[in-house]
Amino acid sequence: MRMIGDVTRAALLAASLLLAPGAASAQQGVRVGLGAPTLSFLPIWAARALDTFKPQGLTVSVASLPGDTAALAALDAGDIDLAAIGTDALLRAAAKGQPFEMVYTVMSKVTAQLVVSPAFLKRTGVTAADPLPKRLAALKGALVGVTSLAGTQENAARWLAARGGLDPKADIKVAQVGSPVAVQAALEVGRIDAFVLSPPEGYNAEKAGTGVVLVSLGEEFPLLARQPYLVLVAKKPISDQTAALITRTVRALRAAGAAVVAKPEETAAAIQKPFFAKASPDSVAAAVKAMASGAAGGGLDAAGVQNALTFAEEVGAPYGRGTDAKAAEGELWTNRFVAAADAP
Repeated sequence: MRMIGDVTRAALLAASLLLAPGAASAQQGVRVGLGAPTLSFLPIWAARALDTFKPQGLTVSVASLPGDTAALAALDAGDIDLAAIGTDALLRAAAKGQPFEMVYTVMSKVTAQLVVSPAFLKRTGVTAADPLPKRLAALKGALVGVTSLAGTQENAARWLAARGGLDPKADIKVAQVGSPVAVQAALEVGRIDAFVLSPPEGYNAEKAGTGVVLVSLGEEFPLLARQPYLVLVAKKPISDQTAALITRTVRALRAAGAAVVAKPEETAAAIQKPFFAKASPDSVAAAVKAMASGAAGGGLDAAGVQNALTFAEEVGAPYGRGTDAKAAEGELWTNRFVAAADAP
């Protein structure tokens, strides 16, 4: 893999220093790189807000990097210990023979939602209460805004079009708009008809009256309801020292995930103030509630990984080494760190 550039590495180190909690000399540091600073990485935000790393003797440094590829480059260069990214990015890297392995599921369902404008609803005559096939068929001719081309959002939009009986390449158009804020603005002024983003973007659009959640992918498709959607990735080979660090990190994330499920409102409040101060407390609370079930697990198994491989194949981003998840255990993914973290 091409090594991360000097500028990006300097930004990574600066971000790590800025985002790290107070240093504790008696504790070991763990460096995590985020492919995107979105709330979808819910257990990581919760673990930081609730400081579930501390009981594990860890001090965490989190750096937000410009995309999953940059996070993997930082991991490859040794600038971080673990990368938190989308599974599709890992599959693309692994298909090229790059030495990465899934070690934990940060989000175990696809959290993305298809949000459309009121003008789109009026033009097509469809509503959020209509049967799913009708809602998907209404996408014909739609212009979908994305933060970047050829990524997860575009793949999901075209996959939805195909599920509606449409030609995923010809029957919808996709335009790169920019950040989620820019995407929201484009929907509001009618530059685009729809977008595919995770909470709280759908909630924010509905609250502002600029959009309606038409499809929640992880709620309406069994294939997407149980699979490693966002994952923690380590570089192979994994040394005994790194394995111990991963196990302790997994314990911290498991504790945070349990808190999200048990006390979603309290956890949302703890996350919002330090990390999402510009977002309204109610939007963060709504997002946490919507994604809580996906933050509860963390374990990896052949059935869930199989769903991810199948989805990747269907959206045109195949793993490239077959679609047998069980055969890929120990190479593409492992659950040994979760098992070690759960051991008495």
